[in-house]
Amino acid sequence: MRRLFLACLAAAVLPPAASPATGQALTGGPGVSPATVLPSPDWAQQPADGDKAPLVGGRIHERYRIATPMAVLASLDQTTRLISAPPEASDVVSDPLYGDTRLTLSMASTNARQLRPLAAMATPVNATGQLIRFWTKPIANVEPRLGAYKIRLYSEGSPGSPGGNYLEFNAAALIREGQKGGEQRWGSFTVPVSAFTAVGSGANVAAVSWALVEVQANSASPMTIAVGNVEIVANALTKAKMIIGFDDQFPATIAYASRAMARYGFRGVLYLSPAIDTGKAGKLASATIKNLHDNLGWQIASQAWSTEAATGAGGIDMMTADQRTAEMAKLRNWQNALGVTGGGHGSYFSNVGVGDMIAYPMFRQHFRSMRAYYFGEFAQVETYPWGDPMRIRAMGAGEFQWGNNPSIYSTYWKNHVDRAIAQKGVGFLVFHDGLAGSMSNWQPAFDQLMAYLDANRASIDVVTVEDLENP
Repeated sequence: MRRLFLACLAAAVLPPAASPATGQALTGGPGVSPATVLPSPDWAQQPADGDKAPLVGGRIHERYRIATPMAVLASLDQTTRLISAPPEASDVVSDPLYGDTRLTLSMASTNARQLRPLAAMATPVNATGQLIRFWTKPIANVEPRLGAYKIRLYSEGSPGSPGGNYLEFNAAALIREGQKGGEQRWGSFTVPVSAFTAVGSGANVAAVSWALVEVQANSASPMTIAVGNVEIVANALTKAKMIIGFDDQFPATIAYASRAMARYGFRGVLYLSPAIDTGKAGKLASATIKNLHDNLGWQIASQAWSTEAATGAGGIDMMTADQRTAEMAKLRNWQNALGVTGGGHGSYFSNVGVGDMIAYPMFRQHFRSMRAYYFGEFAQVETYPWGDPMRIRAMGAGEFQWGNNPSIYSTYWKNHVDRAIAQKGVGFLVFHDGLAGSMSNWQPAFDQLMAYLDANRASIDVVTVEDLENP
């Protein structure tokens, strides 16, 4: 009788359970598998596998809003909207960026081909200090066969008669860096106007009126690339930013770095991976994670939940789409349980990278932005707004490529900071276990890096990803 009374009282006081039709991600009750996802009974066209809300993990994070262009310098959406479209250009009805077709170049020679818009803008735009954004989609052999992707900015002449005075940037290396492999999603890139080189007498940056793209393959072997507009995007930064990230779970490195950074009030971004290793011997304790987050202000970002493997038993690419949804939802549920924030930003992991189009829908569904890890130095650092929020470019600190180099600070880390300052961009270094003490040059180098960032506060701020995305 008492139980019946309490049940009636609860029914009268508690709100009704959310209906699955609301699309809300629910926490399953007793006996409900955390690997379950929630279909919508109202969506008749919902795929049998994919595009469902998880039963654990709360709401999917708010999307990152792509920056609105100040102006479109070259509208490259259809062959009929080009001046003298090259024979290699065609309108393809597949994965269009604009409308119902995409402008695609199918190259089979080393001849340079120009894509010129129908007309210049009616009103020139002041591009001083701003960013140039452009879009491409690799279809086949962009890496290694894209030899040149030259963007030219003009303040005189016309698309029909360009003339020899312009600013130029060859973006081939950036495109090949970010779009390796076969066909992938559309991607965007941003480059500061200051990175463009004058040809002839250059162009008046304060009055840019149009742009063209010149594409060239480096061999006669077939290469196919889809292209999009050339735009001006406002640079959100008045001075450079620096992000210092840490992958996986290396207690000795985190202990050294957090202490050294705290001396200057700097905060880091921690990508725990796999998260289920937390608390194991040789991994981070949950108390350490909470202290970094609560007391030192670190961002606890997302990486892998149970595995970084792509293939093999339990590998990400071997899961169904529904299982991948649940995989990342369980990670978010764990973050909620720890009471840490910053997980709306994630990172690809060692065997599941930016070119993994099987896994990409999982990352897109769950994260506002994604970081990619690259070996080697950057000629161009990241920008803000991000060049591509789902491929934020970070430079590996060097455990795997430079080792215990005595010049690790002066040749690599300092140069990265200096480039960020010069470009008014975002420097981004990612460490693994380099600060544990086994490489004798690294801890002193890290101390130098901290001191240099402190001495240059007038020119660069040490921030987290969250600071930029949610100021």
